[in-house]
Amino acid sequence: MIFYIGFSPRTHKVIAHIFCKKFRHCAPIISARNRCKIYQFTNPHNITIIPIKKRDIKILQSHGWEFIEHNTKIVPQSALNIRALTCVQFTKRFCGIKKISIQTPYALFKYLRKHK
Repeated sequence: MIFYIGFSPRTHKVIAHIFCKKFRHCAPIISARNRCKIYQFTNPHNITIIPIKKRDIKILQSHGWEFIEHNTKIVPQSALNIRALTCVQFTKRFCGIKKISIQTPYALFKYLRKHK
């Protein structure tokens, strides 16, 4: 099982357009064989699981998404019980990152690049 975190420059959330610079959304992705699942944070009590294929990751990359491979031990079923207010909080808890200073997708992106 391979674990990725995807970062998108687009979002429909107004607050993200104000506070976030380069990336405005992030989502964890679990890949097994040729199937992937994006755990999409939609609102504080709703996580949507989107099934995609590996080729869809390349399509997302052509639309501006960037992906970082991350090593973590997470049980995907417990991800649906994570209570978070933002996509960054959800992704941090999904990955087991407890650094308080990470509050934007770009800050999470820089942290993961540094600690690869």
